[in-house]
Amino acid sequence: MSVRVPEWFRGTDRALDLIASLFQILAEGLLATMLACNLLNLVMRNSGAGSLLWVGPWTGVMMVWAVFFGFYVIYRRQLDIALSFAVARFSPRIRRAMRVLTGICAIIVAGVIVLETPQILARQRGTIEIVDITRYWLSVPMIVSSAFIVLHFAFDIVAVLFGWHEVNPEEDLENLQW
Repeated sequence: MSVRVPEWFRGTDRALDLIASLFQILAEGLLATMLACNLLNLVMRNSGAGSLLWVGPWTGVMMVWAVFFGFYVIYRRQLDIALSFAVARFSPRIRRAMRVLTGICAIIVAGVIVLETPQILARQRGTIEIVDITRYWLSVPMIVSSAFIVLHFAFDIVAVLFGWHEVNPEEDLENLQW
């Protein structure tokens, strides 16, 4: 028996997927830029042309941004660590309860970050040398990702409670490789 999923939910789900794709593109773009800049710096230093002083600080900024943009993607695409071999042994009812409980925990953790945004930004003063941006810009992707994680898990809990998502642990294909 198939449960009819409301169109507003499907639309929101698609929007959250689209945002995850955008964040993944941003994170991958930042990683590619870091690679290109560091490769250029390496080639220049080894050819005797000197070093690009800005590469190190910008690499640090881009790494932080890439990690925080990837933060939402990991949870949206369910790429986080899961004990599927253990979860699979429970009944569907227990698995639903565990998924709701996990969602509540994630909402609490990410929600604290979102709620503390004014404090997080206020405590990060000054500019990053050479990069010349205010330090709080390092936290903005984390805060944005946290807000989307809250939305993701809130919608996931609603979907589980209304039966719009099946709660089956992903098949652990890695075990088959060993």
